[in-house]
Amino acid sequence: MNYLFLLSTLTDRLAKTHVIVGLCLAILGFALSLLARRIASVCRPEDQRKLPVENSNKVYIMLKGFGLVFLLVALIIMMFE
Repeated sequence: MNYLFLLSTLTDRLAKTHVIVGLCLAILGFALSLLARRIASVCRPEDQRKLPVENSNKVYIMLKGFGLVFLLVALIIMMFE
């Protein structure tokens, strides 16, 4: 099998603009999904910041949803040219 051919097609594929945009959106969505609890705790009032963020917090759910939507859009952008 010609591995040099596979490497050149992979680099050609990764150099396309829709793949780069999709990767950026995927990284942003993944980071937003991972940091949702910390961002939600910063958005709380000063006296409640030390308390843990519960799973029913609206800001937490909204940030998780936006992160998952970014991941979905990234997947769609990368699949279709």
